[in-house]
Amino acid sequence: MAEHLGYDEFPVRRFEAYPRGAALAAAILLVLGTIAFVAALLTDPARAWRAYLHNWLFFTSISSGAVMLAGVVTMARGLWSQPIRRIAVSFVSFLPIAWLLFIPLLLVSGRYYFPWTHEALPKGKEIWLNVPFVVGRNLVFFGAFVVVALAFAYWSVRPDVGVLREEHAGPEPGIWSRFTGGWRGAEREEIRASHNTATLAPIMALLYAVSLSLVAFDLVMSLDPEWKSTLIGGYFFMGAFLGGIAATALVTTIYRRVLELEDAILPGNYHDLGKLHFAFNIFWAYLFWAQFIVIWYGLLPGEQRFVIHRFASPNGAMALIVLFCLFVVPFFGMLGVKPKRTPGILAFFNVVVLAGLWIERWLLIYPSWYPRTKVWLGWQELGVGLAFAGLLVASLVWFAARFPVLQLWRPVAELELLGRPEDASGEEVTQPS
Repeated sequence: MAEHLGYDEFPVRRFEAYPRGAALAAAILLVLGTIAFVAALLTDPARAWRAYLHNWLFFTSISSGAVMLAGVVTMARGLWSQPIRRIAVSFVSFLPIAWLLFIPLLLVSGRYYFPWTHEALPKGKEIWLNVPFVVGRNLVFFGAFVVVALAFAYWSVRPDVGVLREEHAGPEPGIWSRFTGGWRGAEREEIRASHNTATLAPIMALLYAVSLSLVAFDLVMSLDPEWKSTLIGGYFFMGAFLGGIAATALVTTIYRRVLELEDAILPGNYHDLGKLHFAFNIFWAYLFWAQFIVIWYGLLPGEQRFVIHRFASPNGAMALIVLFCLFVVPFFGMLGVKPKRTPGILAFFNVVVLAGLWIERWLLIYPSWYPRTKVWLGWQELGVGLAFAGLLVASLVWFAARFPVLQLWRPVAELELLGRPEDASGEEVTQPS
């Protein structure tokens, strides 16, 4: 294979066929989740659709954040991220599903969780909060983000697929022919892919921030029409980015073991990913505090009510769990070098953070509907979550069964960096993210 593309640096690994165990697990999760959703619809339709919203927010958050992680390290020319970049990109396979699941969420079930559809709105908000405008702007902007993310993934994958086809590297998935139309040769395709991913990454970042901010405004803040926060958008999409980092690290650990990638995904790569994880746990705490302190000291009842409903009885215990999972446990647990470099230990903290984010998404929305009623996470939320988890597992394994899970080619700008003697440090190549 062409040496300048770096194809000798990493092994070509993917699932040669859709793994039966993963397929069975995804099917079981999806069936159990669907049964739970139907049972909830028959007993309490409002709770069923609210559980649907909760899980859509969580699974869409971590998938969007993971794809954005790939975009960020592309813009930053993060040499360290080469072995994990494709794994982050693979979460793009869930985003079209998330967009389709967004349609019934907005069109069918809005009456179960949008209070402004049947209550008087504060003066001036009727311009922003009306069903056609809410549905239209969310579907358009989130759809635009999904389209750009798919284009970014296409150009991230295309050079590898083309070279593997040229080299006749084993069985060829049928989708490969659609990824290599108009192939111009490895060197020219690498240059095109470098330019296109570098162009698409900042566009994707802008759409990510705008679309998830709109989701936060319309599906979180509007549930309490009297409450307003200019920070909720940034808080929401940066929490999603933290979830994307944790999800990418967890899937990386699984693929590393299952596909025998120990020689390609090194402790140094985990160390850099762990440092990024640690940094954004701190940043999440900063955003949380920045929002909390302004609301609390502002002494405005309309804003303080939102905080009180989440930090006082009956939801105070859930707020403490979120704080411990998203800040206290990962902060003190990941202070040293060993937790960041050890896959099993880092995976533990990944699970803790993902569990905390799932509860945090619940805490953002449920107290708006049940401000004084003790409604904790129940079988409805857990059951619907199984269905979403099944769809995510199925989409990730579908991607890994068709494309190499490690990005084999390197963008031109990164090859230029590797050409400098001070950057060619071998196994422990690191670069600020």
